[in-house]
Amino acid sequence: MAAVGSLAAALTVGAPAATSQEPPPAAADSSRYAHEGEQRAFHHEQLPQRAMPGGRSRGVITPIGHQGFQLRYDGSDGGRVLALERRHRQLRPASLTSWLNSRSQAAVHLSRCPTRVPLSGADGFCWQRGSGDDLGWAYVPQGLTGSGEAEPRSGRWQGRSIVAASWASSYDHPSAPRNPANRPWRGAKQVDHFMKVSFTDVTDRGRPRYRSALLVAPHGQGGFTALKGHGDTLSWYGPYLFLYSSERLRVFDVRHLWATTTSSGRVGVRRGSVSANWQAAALPQVGQYSFVGRNGCGSRPSETPCFSGASIDHSSSFAPSLVTVETSSPTSRVVRWPLSPSSHLLRSDERGLVRAGAGYRVPLAGPQGVVQQDDRFYFTAMCPDARRVFGEPYCLYRGDSGGAVRVWSRTPAAAENLSYWPATEQLWVSNESPYRKYVRPHPELNGRVVYNVPLSDD
Repeated sequence: MAAVGSLAAALTVGAPAATSQEPPPAAADSSRYAHEGEQRAFHHEQLPQRAMPGGRSRGVITPIGHQGFQLRYDGSDGGRVLALERRHRQLRPASLTSWLNSRSQAAVHLSRCPTRVPLSGADGFCWQRGSGDDLGWAYVPQGLTGSGEAEPRSGRWQGRSIVAASWASSYDHPSAPRNPANRPWRGAKQVDHFMKVSFTDVTDRGRPRYRSALLVAPHGQGGFTALKGHGDTLSWYGPYLFLYSSERLRVFDVRHLWATTTSSGRVGVRRGSVSANWQAAALPQVGQYSFVGRNGCGSRPSETPCFSGASIDHSSSFAPSLVTVETSSPTSRVVRWPLSPSSHLLRSDERGLVRAGAGYRVPLAGPQGVVQQDDRFYFTAMCPDARRVFGEPYCLYRGDSGGAVRVWSRTPAAAENLSYWPATEQLWVSNESPYRKYVRPHPELNGRVVYNVPLSDD
């Protein structure tokens, strides 16, 4: 979910305390989790739709004033990253594709996953079978992007088709500190203590493979530390990843990927060894955008909307833009932020400010993902008939500017972000809810998957 909280409400019951050096489990047993806890968290953290007769909104997508929506860039971390690479030979950047195809984990083709996507032509994968990524709550998937956004003409990065997904640590992360109030469940860990990005090579769609990198930030003492946050959105343009978390749009450069040992829970450089909390690499922040204004972002009409979903629009009718959506109720706002094709960063004016290019109000509550192609919009959100129980399907919605939003299809539970790849005309979809056998009435529509559907005929 977006910043309103993580769906990861499950937690091990009576589990022993984890230390900072406790390795993550190789496999996850879903029977360890409290089903009642999952149900409670889901019910309290969702935004249901208002009445949508026939799956159609009563309102329409309308333009709104956007002139006051602004961001400011701070690129000082880029210099710190370069200084760290000069200081520590162990931080020599690795090639993303070479690193990804070395000791990677096997994902599972969608046809062999327990989840069934009810859309014609759907293809994709689920995470390594039985692993914590597949069944557990150490991390929860959030943002989604890929090489199809980064390189819209070829759809590939260094010759490979790559899907990238952001994750936030949750109540079962082995090295996150315990919640001092011991809430919301016994033994709960603090959430959003770590963030990671998983890169999945889907060039051979029948044999997807992935590796993960911890998101970190350089600090003034000549090292780096883990970034905390929810990792709500993830977008990719040129070499840059844009990740929204904690009211900052954080920027990472995939050309500065630091390979690490996976045998330590530490984060940083110690005695010639580089560690990133058991992840196979560290990806350092090189810049960040902040909201202009005393109050940051918010849901009032005069405030810049926060981000719950984001993607990049390369459609012919507009200049390339980062398209963002807030999660609000009963309506939500979409904003377009212009991108520079030369720098691959957001386009700023002579004062260093990024000004929104357009804004819309959408008659939809709690959207998690957004894609805009010309005047057509796509969203993920709760279905109109949702019972607000764990594991129930979400819905994909679509609508045109000036028109209503309509239900397109059901999609696996707790759907998150969307990403559109122009070269292949595919819409990519992800979700965060792990597979549970007890889910009813649609057991086939729960389980963590990443899939695409063709939009060429839409």
